Amino acid sequence: AAAQNLADIAAMGAVPTALLLGLVVPAELPVTWPTELMDGLRDECQVAGASVVGGDVVRGDTITVSITALGDLRNQEPVTRAGAQPGDLVAVTGWLGWSAAGFAVLSRGFRSPRAFVEAHRRPEPPYHAGPAAAGLGATAMCD
Repeated sequence: AAAQNLADIAAMGAVPTALLLGLVVPAELPVTWPTELMDGLRDECQVAGASVVGGDVVRGDTITVSITALGDLRNQEPVTRAGAQPGDLVAVTGWLGWSAAGFAVLSRGFRSPRAFVEAHRRPEPPYHAGPAAAGLGATAMCD
């Protein structure tokens, strides 16, 4: 959850800075579950240079996780998809389709190829790439 939301911030040219967590948990949920969730959020924030700065935890029937990511545009305008024009140079970071392939593998009850499954379960967004591309004049970006 953290990687997906922090990557959205970076894909608009901002440096990810913070996460807010909204969490709904059933009363019978073992305390280890939210503790491990927080550990994972904190670990991914550290990779991105961000912090978990707040949120809310309430009791409910169904586990619900809602993340809000914040970032710093460093006095630049956000770079959105709307700036794309015919003839633009297209640049890509990462491995296209690996997460989708991992999801497809898991959806069919398999666990292999492991590289695809890991790309889906533990994405590694290039957080630095969005702000760097924005600084170099990118006119459109998405993750």
